[in-house]
Amino acid sequence: MRMPNILLGLLVFLATSTAFAADPKPLMRDFMGINGHTIQFKSDLYAPLCRLVRDYHPYFWDVDNKPGNPTHFPLGIELGWKDKTGKFRDWPGRVDWNVLYTQWQKDGFEVDACLQFDGVKFDKWPDIEKNTYEYGKAFASYCGPSHHKLVTSAEIGNEPAGNKQYSAEQYKVVLRNMSRGLREGDPKLKIVSCAVQAGKADGYCEPIDVLKGEDKSYDVINLHQYAFLSAWPTYERSYPENEKIEFLRQLQKGLDWRRGNAPGKQVWLTEFGYDSSTKKPDAKNPQWKGCTDLQQAQWIVRSFLVMSELDLQRAYLYFFDDNDQPSVHAASGVTRHLEPKPSYWAMRHLYQSLGDYRLNNVIEKKAGGAYVFEFVNGKKASQIVWVAWLASGTSEELEKELKLPGKLIKAERMPLAENEKITVTIDVQMNRSAKVPLTESPIYLWFDR
Repeated sequence: MRMPNILLGLLVFLATSTAFAADPKPLMRDFMGINGHTIQFKSDLYAPLCRLVRDYHPYFWDVDNKPGNPTHFPLGIELGWKDKTGKFRDWPGRVDWNVLYTQWQKDGFEVDACLQFDGVKFDKWPDIEKNTYEYGKAFASYCGPSHHKLVTSAEIGNEPAGNKQYSAEQYKVVLRNMSRGLREGDPKLKIVSCAVQAGKADGYCEPIDVLKGEDKSYDVINLHQYAFLSAWPTYERSYPENEKIEFLRQLQKGLDWRRGNAPGKQVWLTEFGYDSSTKKPDAKNPQWKGCTDLQQAQWIVRSFLVMSELDLQRAYLYFFDDNDQPSVHAASGVTRHLEPKPSYWAMRHLYQSLGDYRLNNVIEKKAGGAYVFEFVNGKKASQIVWVAWLASGTSEELEKELKLPGKLIKAERMPLAENEKITVTIDVQMNRSAKVPLTESPIYLWFDR
């Protein structure tokens, strides 16, 4: 019997609505993260930027610099230096993960620990299967969400393929055994793979096929991707929407692999970012090219925005602080010597503006032109924000006529300083159309409908 068109349409609507409701886009506060680094990370300084932090947690610190040594959680290695009286003048004795991670949590962060075993060569483990299993179990048994609740997830390695440290097969040995220990230590702890890459891997990430057949060993697929326009020696980066670079395409390849090989697994991007330094390159690499502080601010914000359209669950920015060193990955901080750069204020504004919102619709997306994304409040669907910008890679401006979706409450341009005036006056016509001035710095439009 032929089903009436109205009933068929209703069933299709319910099916698609249910699918969307089961897997909605994350709220931006559950999407945005930053990379920190143990005792160097000032959690109170970066708390206004996001609520997710990824820590580079060194394996060596937990085993007193000797592979296979027993752990002493919550205590790690002894750090700092002693003066003539024997007193520590830097970190007071052993690192206490309970103190460290608890403080981060008090400042509002959820912690993902990247367990960095990469410094141990494969053939230097006394008994790699036993050692990695025991370490995973000890870490999860103390730090996991069922115990002292210090972390909610743990990564099995950072970039173990770097310098040809671990082949894919060698990494699988660690993955299987450390994950077994982590599972036994705390089944509630999310297990994240090391950085993997679809297609031809870059030499730092493992090829993503390393995860084939290993479904029980991980919960989350971990990607690293940078918006490189060129590789060595310039390491020049570009704006994220640039169709000449592989940034978004490479991320999509990882997502496509997940869909075909590991449906149901989450995908996190745990490293992306942009170098901006006030100094000229040194003699070691005079051809290195950074971006300006303005570009870094624009590209960070727009990266979070365009990546919110992808099927990623999280994105962590690299890095939190830098010492203004003009070299690759050494000028990626949103602070410089712990002083906010323009990107700090831009990211703070993004988080404070959209933290309670999720991507709802892409209104316009034109290569080399206007982008307009719609975000909706997670609790009140009548409250929406449009974010609009130019993705041209130039300093040009464009007056874009937009048909507005409701009553315009306010409009603000992305800030570059703490007390910068960012209010923008928009002349709305009777038919709710308006000419909106677009630049490379996003403009936020709040509506009630």
